[in-house]
Amino acid sequence: MNRKSKKVKPYIPYDYEAAYKKSLDDLHEWFADQMLASSQGYRSHKVIYALKEITAGSQFEVEIYPQFNRLSDIPEEGRRIVKDNDRAQRNLNDKNARKYLERLINENFGSGDLWITLTYDEEHLPADGDFDAALKDITNFIKRINYRRRKKGLPNAKYIYVTAYNPHEDIRWHHHIVMDGALDMDTVEECWGQSSRNEIRRVQEDEDGLSGLANYIIKQKDRLKSEKRWRSSRGLKKPDIKVVHNKQPQKGRGNYKPIASYIDGMIKDRDTIRTTLAKWYPDMEFSAAEVYYNDFNCMFYIHAKMRKKRSRDGTEKGKEI
Repeated sequence: MNRKSKKVKPYIPYDYEAAYKKSLDDLHEWFADQMLASSQGYRSHKVIYALKEITAGSQFEVEIYPQFNRLSDIPEEGRRIVKDNDRAQRNLNDKNARKYLERLINENFGSGDLWITLTYDEEHLPADGDFDAALKDITNFIKRINYRRRKKGLPNAKYIYVTAYNPHEDIRWHHHIVMDGALDMDTVEECWGQSSRNEIRRVQEDEDGLSGLANYIIKQKDRLKSEKRWRSSRGLKKPDIKVVHNKQPQKGRGNYKPIASYIDGMIKDRDTIRTTLAKWYPDMEFSAAEVYYNDFNCMFYIHAKMRKKRSRDGTEKGKEI
């Protein structure tokens, strides 16, 4: 009779970004080498490295991080269960919600769509802290938008909005919206009616897609617990996320090797990150990479940003004009 194979414990989806937030750039090279040496024995039998590939529109990110099946092996700062694309993460105090929102904007919007900032005059300004009133205003605005669109034979709007407010920073109630560009700007503004000092413009993607716009909307210091939240229309496309544990040295060439086998080279020579990613993803153009560590287990977290290469005519390679 065949013996049953021993069941392997699943890896814990912890907050690896919180667990590894000390920048390797701040560490002397000698100490970095010592940390790498200390981690080798630990890595050989307790941990593997995973590589997460995130595609959002023209933007591409790579996250390399260690995985564990015991909570005690995880740095204390990261012992919080985190799931990708958690639709319940609506509070932008959570960095994972901010990261997901940036990717969601890049995945669903682009050049020609609308960037809208809606404000209030004194007559219509919600009371301090009255978040329900502000949400009612933006909800009614979306209803009027969709009514106008139906009259023109258009489907309901595709949008993401962020409601912002902070009395400690003299920031009045306002709403930032990214919306598809099917409706003309004058009609969009007519649907608000709470102020005449609004901003509506067509967006234009740059080399970072719409990340600059997204970060402007969501990045703000001293954010109150309930001061800044976001909502979106139904049916938005989620960023594509894939997790692998092995890679060929070069796309389409050589045997697959564990991600952990590439870590030493990337840590000893940071330029290796760029060259290795170029071999793994020849259709992508490197933007930046950062390396973080934790003294608890001498492990590393690597975050790199890339983007789809463009042809001479400015279009993404592989796409029709």
